[in-house]
Amino acid sequence: MTSTEQDGAAGGPDRRTALQLAATAAVSGVLATGAGAPASASASTEPSAADGPPPAVQAESGTDELAHYYRFWEIVQGRRLVKTHGYWAFDGPPIPFDPSGVHRLVENPDTQRLEEGSAARKASERCDRAYSEMLRTLNRVFDGHPEQLRLAQKQMEALGKQARALMRMPSAPGAKTFLAPAFQLTEDR
Repeated sequence: MTSTEQDGAAGGPDRRTALQLAATAAVSGVLATGAGAPASASASTEPSAADGPPPAVQAESGTDELAHYYRFWEIVQGRRLVKTHGYWAFDGPPIPFDPSGVHRLVENPDTQRLEEGSAARKASERCDRAYSEMLRTLNRVFDGHPEQLRLAQKQMEALGKQARALMRMPSAPGAKTFLAPAFQLTEDR
């Protein structure tokens, strides 16, 4: 690990690091909704009324929670998405940003760079295995086995727990940064 990775960026957490943490935290909400972006939306375009059904409509959830795509856009915009006069806009209450509540995570985490046999390496390897197995399950879902979707959702929940545990581990003794999931693919089991 470089000293920058161990000690974090000088001057405290920046907005990109905060957004990474916020996005990771938002994954918990994503797991609850299981919803994604409409087909016409992309990461480079802001959602609008032209993107299809209202973003608050959640299939099978029975809630008015926003789909995760829109929740992430709320973080980027710094405001809640609300429907006003028949149109969706980021005109809702501000989403506060408190840099003191942001954990500084290592940049470009890599499981292989962690010390062999260390608690950090083992935790990162668990995340990598959980991530890989979840992707394999999702692949089976889209290869004609939709009955495995619930399994994939359970795997997402387990991955979220493992990732949060990893992000509580310092990147090195005395470091000001914390580990982060590497999301590296592992071999099939």
